[in-house]
Amino acid sequence: PRYVVNQVTTGDYDCPRKVLKFLTDLHAAFRMLNLRNDFLRKKFDGMKYDLRRVEEVYYDVKIRGLMSIGDSTKDQKTEAKV
Repeated sequence: PRYVVNQVTTGDYDCPRKVLKFLTDLHAAFRMLNLRNDFLRKKFDGMKYDLRRVEEVYYDVKIRGLMSIGDSTKDQKTEAKV
């Protein structure tokens, strides 16, 4: 999450969308595993909180209108599929 915030402050407003997509896909793959109380479970739980923080950064960028017009069009198509 710190990387995403740093990228946004330098003007890379597309970074949160890319990282959010990657983390969402990774989180979905981890959910398919049967994780008990072990090392991977702790990593999975940490990833959940990272995903939440990246979602917050993405939401802030989107709500402030900092994404380019092409990016918001892609998001509307992605949200329509969900």
